[in-house]
Amino acid sequence: MKSIEDQIQAMARRWPGFKVIERFDRGACWEGILAPSKREYLVQVKYRVPLVIENISLLNAQPRVQVINPALELHPDYEEGPIPHVYKWIGDLSVRFLCLFDPSEREWSCDDLIADTTIFWAVEWLYFYEGWLITKKWHGGGRHIIPEEQGAKRLETV
Repeated sequence: MKSIEDQIQAMARRWPGFKVIERFDRGACWEGILAPSKREYLVQVKYRVPLVIENISLLNAQPRVQVINPALELHPDYEEGPIPHVYKWIGDLSVRFLCLFDPSEREWSCDDLIADTTIFWAVEWLYFYEGWLITKKWHGGGRHIIPEEQGAKRLETV
């Protein structure tokens, strides 16, 4: 399992534009700009290294990636609208975190560096989001959360 110090150092090396804006118990929060195409997005990544004894799910152990600015657009009339591939935070259902991988496929683990996985996936997600805004269809693949699962796919607080 990578320590939060490992994660902070890797982010500083690979993504120097991302700055630690908050440091907390075994965790950190970064902010930085991602630009998959012509548009820039202020993105926040929050992560806390879980303790083994916490026995939390991968869904709730993963880094939380949120677009801060500009706000993600909601389009209920689009394919898979109002917005595809996001999780809602259990404390505030208006807060959306990007769904960057399928936890059931174990595509990410606490042994992975956020700098080598999560940030690249966030850029890719934003690229397909921009395409979705234009075409009204999600072309990024992945397993989509169906409405019955939405309640089970809300994230707990970090």
